[in-house]
Amino acid sequence: MKKLLIIGANPETISLIEKAKLMGLKTYVTDYNKITYAKKFADVPCYVDGMDVDGLVGLVKKENIDGVLVGVAEALIPSYCKVCEELEFPCFASMEQFEVMISKDNFKDTCRKYDVPVVPEYSVDELDTIEYPVIVKPVDSSSSKGISICYDQKGLEAAIKKALKFSFRKKVLIEKYMSGLEVIIYYVIQDGNPIMVAMCDRYTSKEQKGITQLPSAYIFPSKHIECYRAETEEKVKNMLHGMKVKNGVLFLQAFIENNSVYIYEPGFRLNGAQEHMIVSELTGIDAKELLIHYALDGKMSNKDIQAFADPYFHGMYACKLSPLVKEGRIGNISGIEKIRRFNGVVSVNPNYENGDVVAGLGTQRQMAANIFIVAPTLELLKERVDTVIAEFRVTDENGNNMLLLPFDTEIISTRYMTD
Repeated sequence: MKKLLIIGANPETISLIEKAKLMGLKTYVTDYNKITYAKKFADVPCYVDGMDVDGLVGLVKKENIDGVLVGVAEALIPSYCKVCEELEFPCFASMEQFEVMISKDNFKDTCRKYDVPVVPEYSVDELDTIEYPVIVKPVDSSSSKGISICYDQKGLEAAIKKALKFSFRKKVLIEKYMSGLEVIIYYVIQDGNPIMVAMCDRYTSKEQKGITQLPSAYIFPSKHIECYRAETEEKVKNMLHGMKVKNGVLFLQAFIENNSVYIYEPGFRLNGAQEHMIVSELTGIDAKELLIHYALDGKMSNKDIQAFADPYFHGMYACKLSPLVKEGRIGNISGIEKIRRFNGVVSVNPNYENGDVVAGLGTQRQMAANIFIVAPTLELLKERVDTVIAEFRVTDENGNNMLLLPFDTEIISTRYMTD
């Protein structure tokens, strides 16, 4: 039995661990925290810090592990790259490529080099010329950490201080606040061929003011696939070719405003939001499986992934529902097992257990779960999402509701069924 080490034990890594076990592998999962939830799913939970390269190399040698893979934690990508380099294991990208993809400023500079459209930004040296609102973010953090929306200079100064606390490089981006619809574009890169496998529309909660708007639902396929393909896709492919990206999985976050695309952030790793669950269900292209194959064999797949790719999902529709919770201690999460038995529910992946504390206002830690739903028609998709929303409940220790307002499924009727 081959052995796989997964670096990072976020709850979003559980599906990766389970996939590796289904593939007949012995799973080792490590991070600094002894009680991390995801370790319960590993064959061998380990306690080496994901930042400790020497410790990770020692663990691999001691246990005769055959391959190494990073989970969803962007901060652990440099460690993954260095460990693979020292052990001469397959790593799906070089450190140079990762340095572009995990730094928002480096990525935007690279986009401009290849004429890929990006969200406009302001320099910290031109604060007097800023047109508000703007969004301020660290250049090198993920999961919405350290991000603020600002409506005046006083708020901007506070936001810059906040963002700097979350930046390893002590650098921030000040960008125009975009009011258009958010979209995410998903690629698999196989032997130098970037393959678009999906695109979704990302709907955010507006309930919490002045902080990052968190996603409550993702609808597949996007209404804007043709807009993206006509205006931007070839430029993105040229950029990936220019960067000499050969293999891996990539997602690009962007806005659609006035029928134009503005990309603002990449993720060159498995997506923590786990939309790969939907892509796998409806196309057979499983990002988890591809990355595991690469970690062990140095190849994404023996099959031509392009032959299976269809961002329109062969006429099917899907929703990734992300119920959002307020900060506090969870008393009870209910409905999960019942929802798992509903027609069209691909998977229910909770991020918390009863008794856990939710902390991290305006970050993805406010996502209580990720629930993946598919349907052959939009009418049925709306019905299934409504049923899930009605069943899912999170209360605190006193029985009070902890959920923010759910995704408004009338959006499916008004924005998708009317076309």
